[in-house]
Amino acid sequence: MEMFDRAELGSKTGQLSFSLSGTKQPVSGILRPPDQTNSKSKLVAEYIRLFQQITRGGLYIDGFAAPQSRDHEESWTARRVLEVEPKRLRAFWLCDVDPEGIIQLNKLKAAHHKNPKSRYVYIQHGDFNQLIHGILKTPKMRRNTAVFALLDQRTAECHWSTVEAIAARAGRTKIEILYFLGTSWLHRSLSQSRTPERLAQLNLWWGSDGWRSLIEKSQVRMVEAVGKRFTDELKYRYVKPYPIYQMEDGNRVSFYLIHASDHPEAQKLMDRAFVKVVGDAPGVDAGRQKTFSFELQPDMRQTTNSG
Repeated sequence: MEMFDRAELGSKTGQLSFSLSGTKQPVSGILRPPDQTNSKSKLVAEYIRLFQQITRGGLYIDGFAAPQSRDHEESWTARRVLEVEPKRLRAFWLCDVDPEGIIQLNKLKAAHHKNPKSRYVYIQHGDFNQLIHGILKTPKMRRNTAVFALLDQRTAECHWSTVEAIAARAGRTKIEILYFLGTSWLHRSLSQSRTPERLAQLNLWWGSDGWRSLIEKSQVRMVEAVGKRFTDELKYRYVKPYPIYQMEDGNRVSFYLIHASDHPEAQKLMDRAFVKVVGDAPGVDAGRQKTFSFELQPDMRQTTNSG
């Protein structure tokens, strides 16, 4: 893995260009959303804002779309992405298995479906690992259409076969994947798993019982192992993890966003979004601007299937 510093990223300062309105009053009385949730949703939305300037449109899939911090809809990723201006993404598939989350998603749809008229918001209730196969077959998934898939699992809900299905979808380029890995709590979750049901779930998450090798790895090596699967197995050309911090002005990593793309500009835009949202947070030190990079070998790049 190679490190890069802030100067290499070309930092841009300034306010994010999306805004929020009608914020829900938290019932818990806690006015501020968790920092890691807030940073995560800002990063995804800022990246989408930058990339849609190139694609001039696109489709968006969110496999676990209900707000994770239910009392803080202002930091909700699905909401922030829908509110990105200008509104160039044309269709959204927002999925969740939780009935209460679906209620919130339907309220979000009411504000954004057919607004503008060319925009469609589809809410799907159920297990995303099953729903994804129908979504990938929709006529809107044209070969030349840019598609973004956010896989913001809590721990290990997203099956590796689901990631494989998304990566294998035929198109001019692969579907972009934004995959969250909860490294700060994953060690404990893996090492304490004992029941047959939980072990079976982890096998589906990893695609085998190979997840056991992660227990002995550091957080950084754990991220490296998952990132290498996107390059070696799924054949993505550009794969890079971005740390999301537990506190906006601290240095403890809560989880990582693993970004996988075939587009040559994608990593540059995510670098810019990362520095703007995370690297420029008040009170951070120079180490906060560092992240990790995975590269395909040259011979593997030549055989990557971009169609």
